[in-house]
Amino acid sequence: MKYAGFWIRTVAYMIDIVPISIVVMTIILLYTDFGQTWISYQADRTNVDARVQFMTERNWIREISFGVWLVYCALMEGSSFQGTLGKRLMGIRVADRQGNRISFGCSIIRNLSKITSYLPFLVGFFWVAGSPQKHGWHDILAKTDVLHGISDSRNSLSES
Repeated sequence: MKYAGFWIRTVAYMIDIVPISIVVMTIILLYTDFGQTWISYQADRTNVDARVQFMTERNWIREISFGVWLVYCALMEGSSFQGTLGKRLMGIRVADRQGNRISFGCSIIRNLSKITSYLPFLVGFFWVAGSPQKHGWHDILAKTDVLHGISDSRNSLSES
């Protein structure tokens, strides 16, 4: 059994978050006035009202993207894929401590727990780099592992 480290997990995250952000941003631009907010802010960066409006809407976009990412991860990691498309492309999967597929409920717990990894300056995600089992705080809370080099969920740890 080989645990997936910080950098491979980071690349998998980037593969997932970029398209999610593009889709969310496109929807926002099509159905809100964010484009006008951006133009107003760029026209006069000293205008406090324009800056506040821009920062408010920018934060809203970031929070929506994060929420979509959390739901996407929970659905994909609790499925037979055992991971997001980024994780699949990188050859990693999420499993319980025995190497088995996690339940949807465990996936929800794991992904909601990412908020604890996210909030204190991403420390819970960086924890992966120093952890012997490459656990982030969300992995510890949900009792999950992220495994590398095992693409078939039917493999057991004893076969590794």
